[in-house]
Amino acid sequence: MLHRTDLLSLALIALAAAIWLWGLIDCARTPADRVRFVPRVLWLLFLFNGSVVATLAWVYFGKKPTAGTAEARVLRRDPCATASAP
Repeated sequence: MLHRTDLLSLALIALAAAIWLWGLIDCARTPADRVRFVPRVLWLLFLFNGSVVATLAWVYFGKKPTAGTAEARVLRRDPCATASAP
């Protein structure tokens, strides 16, 4: 019979494995022009040898942000500009 601590340990292991697998798949599917600092092959090797820490490093340092995220540059329009008639 499993005790509560055993179930908690299994749940944490399953969560860590799911996060690791998500990072691995995300790295493999990311276009090459969005990969930063080192080539994708090195990121994949780092993810294979790493754990959740490697996945967090990939998410925060390995990928360039897309236009829809808060980290991407926002193009601002002049609020005082008027629309010109075509």
